[in-house]
Amino acid sequence: MTTQPVHAELTWLICTVGGSPESIVSALKQWRPVRVRFVHTPRTKEMVAEIVLKAREEGFELDAGRYDLLELPDEQDFTSCVEPLRGLNDDVRAWAARGDGYQVVVDITGGTKCMTAAMAIQASHWPCLFSYVGGKERTKDGVGIVVSGSEIVRHAQNPWDALGQQATDDFVVLFDQHAYLAAANVAGATMRRVSRPDRKRELSSLEQLAKALDAWDRFNHTTSKNLLESVNKSANDLRAALGHTRGDRVLAGSAKLVTHLGKLLHVPAPSLHHVIDLLANAKRRRDEGRFDDAVARLYRALEAIAQVALKESHGCESTEKVPLDKIPESLRATLARRANGGVVALGVRDAYRLLAELGDEVGQKFQSYGLGGTESPLVARNCSILAHGFELVSANTFDTLWSPTLSLSGVDAASLPSFPVLAEGRP
Repeated sequence: MTTQPVHAELTWLICTVGGSPESIVSALKQWRPVRVRFVHTPRTKEMVAEIVLKAREEGFELDAGRYDLLELPDEQDFTSCVEPLRGLNDDVRAWAARGDGYQVVVDITGGTKCMTAAMAIQASHWPCLFSYVGGKERTKDGVGIVVSGSEIVRHAQNPWDALGQQATDDFVVLFDQHAYLAAANVAGATMRRVSRPDRKRELSSLEQLAKALDAWDRFNHTTSKNLLESVNKSANDLRAALGHTRGDRVLAGSAKLVTHLGKLLHVPAPSLHHVIDLLANAKRRRDEGRFDDAVARLYRALEAIAQVALKESHGCESTEKVPLDKIPESLRATLARRANGGVVALGVRDAYRLLAELGDEVGQKFQSYGLGGTESPLVARNCSILAHGFELVSANTFDTLWSPTLSLSGVDAASLPSFPVLAEGRP
């Protein structure tokens, strides 16, 4: 669709130069730029003087101090066209950053197909408008070249309105890697660049979705739930961004996660819901290959399992303050040395020892898995850089802890809250 050009006070026109001056002269008259960069080749360099002269004859004065040249060495070699154009990146961004009155317009009418493609690809990263000069008349019954004198600016478009889908594809890759903050930044940055209101809403729904999952990863459950509910209210925008099939899959996953977060937020900690959330978080870190983080969360889940068992089955509200009179005599003498005011704080192993002494199945299973001994994988966790040492935690350490922790929690891995992948063709 043709869009009428929007004039700013100070326009910098960047244009590719081909074998005919008429189209560029039309762009100069239309945009009336204060600066021009002619992108030419050795064969078209002399055309610049003809363009300047013809523009003057038609009422647009462009003196030598207001234009610059950029030469592409080979108009038929795509790579040699792209490389010099990269040198414009800083200048373009600096010009556009001067204020609302400044704009960059890229005219891709002139030059070879390689030149046009290279300019379009490179300019897709710039804050700019695309301009193309077509014509009211063409030779060869309308399929040939533009008839001289019939030139007209056909397009003045924000390229990001067309490139939003590429941003969505980048978003999907990052999202499926659990890089939720990076995915949100991609959507948010593109949203600020596009002009179309519908595309802005689509990207906003993606940004909120990724921010919701990022908040979940950071245990900010209230923010996560609020953002997911907002995403659900923008269901049509989300479907427009991802397509109906993926959009419906995401909305179903969002509804399940909202249910999980609702339960988590309405029960006092510690609870089984908190254990489940820790396990799900640990699995996501395992999927990312962040084994130190994954094992740290597993360790906290193991601790929480013991806390839940002591609270719900034995009336011990906190492992930080366990009354000595609730500890069996067989263990009391050992722990009494650490007591303060008739209460004692228990670490994870002592908490499970207490459960075992109380005849609790959870404590007995912990001991049977060898988690309380000197060869326990918990020793590797304690030596990690996120605990008390500087050793690297391996995938094997996580895997050794994963199955016993699931068993102690009584939770099936398949039932853990998760979020569907977005990439097509993946489960």
